[in-house]
Amino acid sequence: MTDGARLPYDARMDTAPVPDPAAGARIVAVVRPIRLDDTLAALRDVGLLDVLIESVRGYGRQKSHLHFYEQGAWDAGFLPKVRLEFFAPAERVDAAVEAVCRGAGTGRIGDGKIFVHAVDAPA
Repeated sequence: MTDGARLPYDARMDTAPVPDPAAGARIVAVVRPIRLDDTLAALRDVGLLDVLIESVRGYGRQKSHLHFYEQGAWDAGFLPKVRLEFFAPAERVDAAVEAVCRGAGTGRIGDGKIFVHAVDAPA
Protein backbone atom coordinates (compact mmCIF):
# COMPACT_ATOMS: atom_id res chain seq x y z
CA MET A 1 0.00 0.00 0.00
CA THR A 2 2.91 2.36 0.33
CA ASP A 3 3.81 2.19 -3.38
CA GLY A 4 1.91 5.42 -4.10
CA ALA A 5 -1.42 3.73 -4.76
CA ARG A 6 -4.46 5.62 -3.58
CA LEU A 7 -5.60 4.46 -0.14
CA PRO A 8 -9.20 3.38 0.32
CA TYR A 9 -11.39 5.91 2.14
CA ASP A 10 -11.70 3.77 5.28
CA ALA A 11 -7.93 3.51 5.64
CA ARG A 12 -7.57 7.28 5.55
CA MET A 13 -10.11 7.72 8.34
CA ASP A 14 -7.80 5.90 10.78
CA THR A 15 -5.30 8.75 10.54
CA ALA A 16 -7.82 11.59 10.95
CA PRO A 17 -7.36 13.74 14.02
CA VAL A 18 -9.72 12.94 16.87
CA PRO A 19 -11.99 15.93 17.61
CA ASP A 20 -12.23 17.25 21.14
CA PRO A 21 -15.78 16.47 22.29
CA ALA A 22 -15.48 18.89 25.19
CA ALA A 23 -14.97 21.99 23.03
CA GLY A 24 -18.47 23.34 23.55
CA ALA A 25 -21.72 23.95 21.72
CA ARG A 26 -23.30 26.20 19.14
CA ILE A 27 -26.55 27.44 20.63
CA VAL A 28 -29.36 28.77 18.49
CA ALA A 29 -32.30 30.39 20.24
CA VAL A 30 -35.44 31.79 18.64
CA VAL A 31 -37.17 34.24 20.98
CA ARG A 32 -39.77 37.02 21.03
CA PRO A 33 -38.37 40.38 19.86
CA ILE A 34 -39.62 42.11 23.03
CA ARG A 35 -37.49 39.73 25.14
CA LEU A 36 -34.24 40.37 23.23
CA ASP A 37 -32.77 42.88 25.69
CA ASP A 38 -33.51 40.68 28.71
CA THR A 39 -32.03 37.64 26.95
CA LEU A 40 -28.84 39.49 25.99
CA ALA A 41 -28.49 40.81 29.56
CA ALA A 42 -28.84 37.27 30.93
CA LEU A 43 -26.17 36.02 28.50
CA ARG A 44 -23.84 38.87 29.53
CA ASP A 45 -24.30 37.82 33.17
CA VAL A 46 -22.83 34.38 32.37
CA GLY A 47 -19.96 35.86 30.35
CA LEU A 48 -21.24 35.27 26.80
CA LEU A 49 -20.84 38.49 24.85
CA ASP A 50 -20.50 37.51 21.17
CA VAL A 51 -23.97 36.86 19.73
CA LEU A 52 -25.23 36.85 16.14
CA ILE A 53 -28.75 38.35 15.99
CA GLU A 54 -31.19 38.01 13.07
CA SER A 55 -34.81 39.02 12.57
CA VAL A 56 -36.86 36.02 11.47
CA ARG A 57 -40.52 35.01 11.19
CA GLY A 58 -42.02 31.93 12.77
CA TYR A 59 -45.11 29.81 12.34
CA GLY A 60 -46.19 27.11 14.75
CA ARG A 61 -48.55 26.26 17.58
CA GLN A 62 -48.72 29.89 18.64
CA LYS A 63 -50.82 30.78 15.57
CA SER A 64 -54.02 29.88 17.42
CA HIS A 65 -53.05 32.08 20.39
CA LEU A 66 -52.50 35.38 18.62
CA HIS A 67 -54.62 37.33 21.11
CA PHE A 68 -51.84 36.73 23.68
CA TYR A 69 -49.10 38.17 21.48
CA GLU A 70 -48.18 41.78 22.20
CA GLN A 71 -47.01 42.85 18.74
CA GLY A 72 -49.66 41.29 16.49
CA ALA A 73 -49.19 38.90 13.57
CA TRP A 74 -47.55 39.22 10.19
CA ASP A 75 -49.13 37.99 6.95
CA ALA A 76 -50.26 34.37 6.76
CA GLY A 77 -49.85 33.83 10.50
CA PHE A 78 -46.09 34.36 10.58
CA LEU A 79 -44.97 36.07 13.77
CA PRO A 80 -41.85 38.19 14.24
CA LYS A 81 -39.06 36.44 16.16
CA VAL A 82 -35.37 37.04 16.81
CA ARG A 83 -32.77 34.33 16.19
CA LEU A 84 -29.69 34.36 18.43
CA GLU A 85 -26.67 32.23 17.59
CA PHE A 86 -23.54 31.94 19.70
CA PHE A 87 -20.81 29.56 20.86
CA ALA A 88 -20.60 28.47 24.48
CA PRO A 89 -17.59 26.63 25.92
CA ALA A 90 -18.41 23.23 27.40
CA GLU A 91 -18.33 24.50 30.99
CA ARG A 92 -20.87 27.26 30.17
CA VAL A 93 -23.42 25.40 28.00
CA ASP A 94 -25.87 24.69 30.83
CA ALA A 95 -25.54 28.24 32.17
CA ALA A 96 -26.14 29.63 28.66
CA VAL A 97 -29.33 27.59 28.18
CA GLU A 98 -30.58 28.65 31.61
CA ALA A 99 -29.77 32.29 30.80
CA VAL A 100 -31.78 32.15 27.56
CA CYS A 101 -34.71 30.53 29.39
CA ARG A 102 -34.54 33.18 32.12
CA GLY A 103 -34.26 36.08 29.70
CA ALA A 104 -36.74 34.95 27.05
CA GLY A 105 -39.33 33.13 29.12
CA THR A 106 -42.77 34.55 29.79
CA GLY A 107 -44.50 31.26 30.57
CA ARG A 108 -46.78 31.52 27.52
CA ILE A 109 -46.97 29.73 24.20
CA GLY A 110 -44.56 31.30 21.72
CA ASP A 111 -41.64 31.96 24.06
CA GLY A 112 -39.35 30.29 21.53
CA LYS A 113 -37.00 27.36 21.02
CA ILE A 114 -33.41 26.56 21.98
CA PHE A 115 -31.21 24.26 19.89
CA VAL A 116 -27.86 23.02 21.21
CA HIS A 117 -25.37 21.60 18.68
CA ALA A 118 -22.13 19.98 19.84
CA VAL A 119 -19.02 21.61 18.35
CA ASP A 120 -15.77 19.68 17.99
CA ALA A 121 -13.57 22.74 17.67
CA PRO A 122 -14.58 26.33 16.94
CA ALA A 123 -12.88 27.89 13.94
